[in-house]
Amino acid sequence: MKCRRNNKGLSLIEVILSMSIFCCILLGLISFMMQNITIQHHLVKSLTPQQNTRFALNYIEKRIRECNQQSLIYHSTEKLIEGKNHENETIWIDLSGNKRNHYNTLLYYYAEKGELRVNKNGEHNVLIDEIEDILVTEVIENQLLAIEVFAKTIDYSVKTQIKLKYR
Repeated sequence: MKCRRNNKGLSLIEVILSMSIFCCILLGLISFMMQNITIQHHLVKSLTPQQNTRFALNYIEKRIRECNQQSLIYHSTEKLIEGKNHENETIWIDLSGNKRNHYNTLLYYYAEKGELRVNKNGEHNVLIDEIEDILVTEVIENQLLAIEVFAKTIDYSVKTQIKLKYR
């Protein structure tokens, strides 16, 4: 006589053992994913101010280049750039930190809130926030400016030099 064993199904011990192994693997995966999410959050927190600072400086450069290069004047006492657009209207780029209410202000820095704003028609649209300061240095009088933008939340700044007069 042959003795046959017919094992159809799992025993309770096998089910409990497989569930406990699955839970251990899942617990390890969840802790790894949470650590990864935390690292990504810290990276975003540090990279966002850097990108905003670079964007602010690029936008300032772009607006200065939109002006007629022969008519650009930098007023060092007010940290104000005056120029003419393609329609020969007087336009302003104000980096002094004061709120500017004049029309045709392509760009101004509002230091109280740390914002770079656009005010072409009196709308005061916020372009970028979290800016600590904008430092403008006149390297060569009415010819070469050095502009440096500082981030508020991290120790980071971006600097460039811009020619006002092209010959």
